[in-house]
Amino acid sequence: MIGKVPLDQLAKDNNLSIEWKAFELRPEGIELPEKSPKYLARAKAGIEALGRKYGFVMIFNDKSKHSRLALEGAKFAEDHGLVNEYHDVVFAAQFQKQENINDINVLTELAVQIGLDQEEFRKALATRTYEEAVLRDVDEAHRLGIHIVPCYIVDDRAVYGAQSYETLEKLLQGKGNGFPLNIDLIT
Repeated sequence: MIGKVPLDQLAKDNNLSIEWKAFELRPEGIELPEKSPKYLARAKAGIEALGRKYGFVMIFNDKSKHSRLALEGAKFAEDHGLVNEYHDVVFAAQFQKQENINDINVLTELAVQIGLDQEEFRKALATRTYEEAVLRDVDEAHRLGIHIVPCYIVDDRAVYGAQSYETLEKLLQGKGNGFPLNIDLIT
């Protein structure tokens, strides 16, 4: 969410199209051990502080353990020309409304809010139409050594983490520090 705002502005200012790729921080099928109350308190405080730093209300969400269905929904939204709008509503659901973004009912409601067809969207998620596309993106990220999101890539350079408009602009202009990626690994 905080990384998307400067990216959206940069895209608008420079007439750029953004290619979104799926990435699972907590891969489906892998359950993480329960966290201690102390850890959860620190995580909640950190999320809230990060939101304040960037002028957003952000709330720690412990309802979403996984995000594969949300990522599959993004692929559907991309095919229907609404991927940016989809990411906006899913990020708000995750970080502001504490909704489970791996729940087909929650995702379908979000999809309808942005104008996607309810039945088509639900069917695509129920039949896992886009699961392979998501898994290809995840595999590509792993082959490139990407293990943190957001990750912004321009040509063969990348930067991790939420970045300012200025940092992203320098990356776009080839003046940023970014680290090199071996793009040949994905072809």
